[in-house]
Amino acid sequence: MPSLLTNPQRKFLRGLAHNAPPTMHLGKNGLTPNFYKSFETALFAHEVLKLRFANLQEERKELSAEIESETGATLVSMVGHTAVYYRPCPDPDKRKVVLPRANRPAAGSIV
Repeated sequence: MPSLLTNPQRKFLRGLAHNAPPTMHLGKNGLTPNFYKSFETALFAHEVLKLRFANLQEERKELSAEIESETGATLVSMVGHTAVYYRPCPDPDKRKVVLPRANRPAAGSIV
C-alpha cells in the first residue's frame, strides 16, 4: 500500500528528481514482468525513480495506478509524459533519501 506523503515531502522528492534524467522508459511493450523486475531493482537502488511514458498518452494514468498497486511505490507527481515514484528502502540502514518531517498534528489535538 502506498504511503501518504505530505506536500512538503512531495515537493522535496520532486526537487530530487527534477534535474535527473528518466531512470526508465515504458514503451509499447507495456507492463511486462521484465518491466516490473527492472522497476523494482531501480527503485531499490535509488528510492526515487523517474519514469518516462513513450507513446502512451491516453493510458498513462491507468498504467501509473497499476504500477503503484503492483509495486507499493507512491506516485509523487506526473507532469506530461514523466512520472516520479518513491518507495523507501526496506532496510533503514541503507536508505539514501531522508524525507523532511511530516508536521501533522496528533490525532485528537486542536490546531
